Amino acid sequence: MKLEIKNLSFAYREIEVLKDITFSANKGEFIALLGKNGAGKTTLFKSILGLLKPKSGEIKSDGINLVTLSPKHKAQKIAYIPQETKQMFAYSVLNIVTMGCTPNLSIFSSPSEKEEAMALESLKMLGIERLKDRSINTLSGGERQLVLCARAICSKAEVLMFDEPTASLDFGNQIKVLETIRTLTHKGFLAIVSTHNLSQALNYSSRIIMIDNGKIIFDGNADSLKDTEILRSFYSVPLFVKKVDGQYFVLPDKNK
Repeated sequence: MKLEIKNLSFAYREIEVLKDITFSANKGEFIALLGKNGAGKTTLFKSILGLLKPKSGEIKSDGINLVTLSPKHKAQKIAYIPQETKQMFAYSVLNIVTMGCTPNLSIFSSPSEKEEAMALESLKMLGIERLKDRSINTLSGGERQLVLCARAICSKAEVLMFDEPTASLDFGNQIKVLETIRTLTHKGFLAIVSTHNLSQALNYSSRIIMIDNGKIIFDGNADSLKDTEILRSFYSVPLFVKKVDGQYFVLPDKNK
């Protein structure tokens, strides 16, 4: 599986938000997408998901132009995991996850025992099958994120796009969710994770893409980023990154 973004640009009327974005990604990658508020991360996500029509450029999956696909077929290739979800109805976890099978059903079909078995398998993959009968409204933020991951897996999409998946979670649940995403990439999924957290990007991702003012200003791994001037200018504060026992620590540079 290969996702290709080529010369992608987008504008809200006269305001250009994405400017000639180009990169490709393969299954097994954990890509952290870093950018300030207004940098273009959300617009890039919406463009890839088909919620916005690019001004120019291409978005392809295994050579297929995603812009030409119906929402149903696009959902079979790319799954979106939002930052949080609020349910009006107290659906069970198993029902929520089974809904992920919808892109692979015919228009008049409803989930059967086969889809329910797939949902259970997704929950087992993430180690949360114990939650299957719980109401989604009774779960913690971390548990909800894992349930949404399981729902995405049920769609059989190979590209998983996460929007700030740890933003509202406590530290323990942040680690659980990040470890889960990394495990999924080891199983062959491509994960693209929008985040503001530099420490998490350095420690969990296999690749970091930084966007500023609608352009990619860095694309590489943690080791190639940690000692660059890009970080200092990007965050507009003196800082340094230290690696200790394989872990990255981002600290303010009080000597400057």
